[in-house]
Parts: sequence; structure tokens; C-alpha cells
Amino acid sequence: MKEVNELTRRLLAKGWTPEDTPPGTHPYADHEGGWTYTGESIRSIVWETPCGLLADGRHFMNGYMSYQGVDWRPENGNPVLCCPVFPSAPCPLRDPLLRTQGYTLHSDDVSYQCACHQTDRPYTYEGSVDEVHDRVWKEADKLWEVFKAQHKGRVCRQQSHYGRTAKTWRAYYDPMDCANFGCCSYCDVLAKELDLRKGNVFYDLRRSWTVKGEGLFPDQRKTIVEKGRKLLSSTVSLTICEAIVKYGRHRVEERIRSEFHRDLFFDKSLEIEVINLRAARVDKRDILQDLQDVANGIEVIHAADSLKAAKAQKRARREAAKAQRIRKVEKMILTYGWDHLEDIWKRRAEKLLDDDQIYALVQQRETSRAKGPPEEAQISLF
Repeated sequence: MKEVNELTRRLLAKGWTPEDTPPGTHPYADHEGGWTYTGESIRSIVWETPCGLLADGRHFMNGYMSYQGVDWRPENGNPVLCCPVFPSAPCPLRDPLLRTQGYTLHSDDVSYQCACHQTDRPYTYEGSVDEVHDRVWKEADKLWEVFKAQHKGRVCRQQSHYGRTAKTWRAYYDPMDCANFGCCSYCDVLAKELDLRKGNVFYDLRRSWTVKGEGLFPDQRKTIVEKGRKLLSSTVSLTICEAIVKYGRHRVEERIRSEFHRDLFFDKSLEIEVINLRAARVDKRDILQDLQDVANGIEVIHAADSLKAAKAQKRARREAAKAQRIRKVEKMILTYGWDHLEDIWKRRAEKLLDDDQIYALVQQRETSRAKGPPEEAQISLF
């Protein structure tokens, strides 16, 4: 059972019982420490930070924090929110239990939680947490223009981070993010218009491992090269593809290490290498290189062939399963007839068979019933 919260203590002192549901609360629940505020009630309460900033109830709608054995929540009169000032050092006005507690979001961005208390002051935007938040981002906008000018415009705000504690901008560039989320027609980092032609990033994957020999047979080193693997799930501008090849090779290698993490852990002889990273609209096969690799004892496979084979197997399994469902439906119609068939089987039959097929099966059943059961063959010893 959870410890009774402050709201419940007050209501119990006023004569309410657990069987009651006071206005503005949810029914009594032991696992919540008693009564809890409804969403409408929380939104109607005005709170105040230790430094006097106002906060309306919508800031406390998404759960609560448990820390140092205390539930910091509206029912206990101490909900917390992130300090909008983002100071570089703990604030002495904060609750002693929270004074040294802070979360380092980035090296230049530290977040502290402030415990609020209920106030009778009416909410106003002036002097509120929201005003301070807006002020922080207005300052960030001004500093961004300075930062952008220092880099001669070759920075992207979508791929930059603002440290609210240090009040500084930091930029990075990862074209993989552009491929996954970007929708720009002009790239500030590359300082060029994006190519309207679309393509993908292709690469070859070389895998080598040792096959243990038995008896008189020595260990053997085996190598397979899978060619034409696609990096992206969908096509993007060729400009982005070329940028990935030039700047994003580490992301490709990270993906491969993640894909083969288990194999690399259990087989220490396994070596994996990304080779021939390239951007293209359509991948083209180098038959002569394939023949040369095979002559050198390297097994060559193509990702497109593997994908085509996998699709063919999936299609065959799907068709076999459908044929089995059709046979089952036909058997049900021949056994029970159409009129005595359950509705669910009628729906399945109408989905899998056309009207002519259903009619033929019904007629087949009627003909079979008219002939009667087959005569038993007499057993002869001679």
C-alpha cells in the first residue's frame, strides 16, 4: 500500500471516507495514496516556483517524479518542473532534497528540477515560467544569427544544438539525418540545391571467418562478399546520397556492427568490412569483377537476388496457405451444405470462392446425397 498523500489526509480530516469521491478527484485508490486530482482540477490550480514564477496546471499533467523517498506531485503540494533559467549552479531557493540534483543533458545544458507550491495569485503570462522559457529561446534566436554569420551560413539549425546553460550553439552534420527526416530543397551546409534525381547508397559487405578443420583437414578461411546492399529504405536526393558516401561512412559501419553484433560476439574469427560504398540511381553489376572474385576463391552473392528469392518463397507460402484455406472451405460446403453452414464459414467461402464455384460445390453435394451412400464391397476369400 502506498503512503497516504497530503490531499487525502486533508480530505479525511474533513470527514470524507474512502467510499466517497470528493469533487475534482478520482475515486480512492490505495496504490495512488488515496484520492488524486482529475485533469480538470490540476489545470485549474496555479502554482509558484521558489523564486516566484507562476505556472499553470498544464505543466503537471504528465505524471510525477519520485526521488529521495518523496513523491513530488500535486496531491502532495510539491510538483516539480524544469527550472526555465537553466542555471550553471544549484539554486539555494530550491528544496534541500533537490538542491544538488541535476541532469546533464549535454555538456553545455544542465537541467534542475524545482518544487512548486500552490498559490492564490492569479496566473499571468508576465512573471511566469512560460515567459522565461520564451525569453530563453528568443535569446537563442539572436545568438543563432551570430553563430551562423561566424560560419558564413554553412550550418543547419536542424543539426545544431543550443546549450541553454552555456548559451552557446554547437553544430554537427550527419547526412543520414537528412535522408531520414530532411525535406529541404537547399542544403546550407553543402551550400547547394539538392539534386531532383533520386537514388540510394549501395555497398558491398565482405565477411571472412575460420571454419574449424577435423582430423587431417586443416582450418579453412572462408570469405563471402554480398554485393549491392541498400543502405536506405527509400530513395532520396542524389546529393544526400553522395554526402553520405563522403561524410557518413561511420554510420554505415555502426549499422553493420549492430546487425552482426551477435555473430561478432560468438565468433572471434569473424571479420566484417564495408567496401565499395557508392551513391547511384540504380546499382549495376560488374560481371568481370564477380568472375575475378570467384576465381580468387570468394563466394559472391547479390542482395537483389537474395531479396528476390525471399519474396518468391514468401509468395509461395502465401499461395500454399490460401490453397489450404480453399480446401477447408470446400470440405465444409460438401459436408454441411450451404444452408446449414455457419455464417463465419459463409463469409470465408464468399471471400475465397466466386459464385460459380460455390454453386458447383452445392450441386456436387446434392448429387452425392441423391445417389446415397456407396455400397460396401463384399469381401471374398477367392
